[in-house]
Amino acid sequence: MSDNKDSASAPDNSEEPVQVTNKYDSTQLKNAIDDEVRRFFGKERDYQEGHLHTDIKLVLGYGSCLLAGAAFLFEYYSSFEEAKPVLWVSVIVFWILQAISWIYTTFVEKNEIFVGYKHDPKTGDRQGIVTVSADAHRHSPLYTLTLRFQDQVHNKVSTHKVEKNVNTWFTEEGVLVKEALDKDLREGDEELIRKMHKE
Repeated sequence: MSDNKDSASAPDNSEEPVQVTNKYDSTQLKNAIDDEVRRFFGKERDYQEGHLHTDIKLVLGYGSCLLAGAAFLFEYYSSFEEAKPVLWVSVIVFWILQAISWIYTTFVEKNEIFVGYKHDPKTGDRQGIVTVSADAHRHSPLYTLTLRFQDQVHNKVSTHKVEKNVNTWFTEEGVLVKEALDKDLREGDEELIRKMHKE
């Protein structure tokens, strides 16, 4: 019984290391870094992650799938000629939903990979919002993280950029060095707070 208690209270160091199959594939590197950024701010810095972007894209995606399924069923239980107008409308609405999804991703979500909310532990009131945006260049090893904190109590905003050669966060074998990335994220988050107090 005591072993179970000890293991429950000890920190979980059994996480599998994150490794990319191709260290020169910018998409794999970006996905690994983005996932670690979300984990860090959600667990290490205790921000409550917002899922608005994901929810909106899911609604648009599921809506497209349901529309296609409904059109197929209508055509299945009727004749092709009878279903033609419905199929035309379905195709047009499908592409409208896809266009809305693209516009939302490009102009609203942009490069945001994490949106988190900080709450007062006593009252539960929202104190601020942190937004992390990522910019990776396809033909450059530079990776830029832009951290933005909006203090909703004092109505202030501070920003800080972390720009690194992506190779500093990965070993030669393509394993993500979480300690190095977390150190840069921690320093960036602390710099946001320092800037907030200076103003």
